[in-house]
Amino acid sequence: AFKHDFPPGGFDYTSEFSGLAQLYHSYRDVMEHWDKVLPGRVTHVRYEDMATDLPNIAPKIIEAAGVPWDPTVLDFHKKKHAVNTLSTTQVRKGVYSHHFKGWKRYEEFLGPLLKKIGGRVNYDMKTTLPGYVRSQ
Repeated sequence: AFKHDFPPGGFDYTSEFSGLAQLYHSYRDVMEHWDKVLPGRVTHVRYEDMATDLPNIAPKIIEAAGVPWDPTVLDFHKKKHAVNTLSTTQVRKGVYSHHFKGWKRYEEFLGPLLKKIGGRVNYDMKTTLPGYVRSQ
């Protein structure tokens, strides 16, 4: 988010650590709430699993959503329809994993954000998708 200059106002989390930390804490609070009140009903999918194991995880996501499988789902990046977001070029590249450690280039500047996130910095979420077994 910090790579794009959004207009001031509703997108403060894209340019201010305090807004980003607040958004992150809100996300974690909501997810923890639903995991507590509806145990086993919330499906978690790690982005890392999507990016490194798409052919195995995508059918399971589609199945869990109750939608018939269509193998062209895996070719979303080849579609010619319009993508009206700042991620247009990313969508056309497909799912990729080379950016997993991209944040390390900015690590020296992230101290204030890490301090605001506190003990929630380390989050060991697992994919909980029924029937999914991560490929080795």
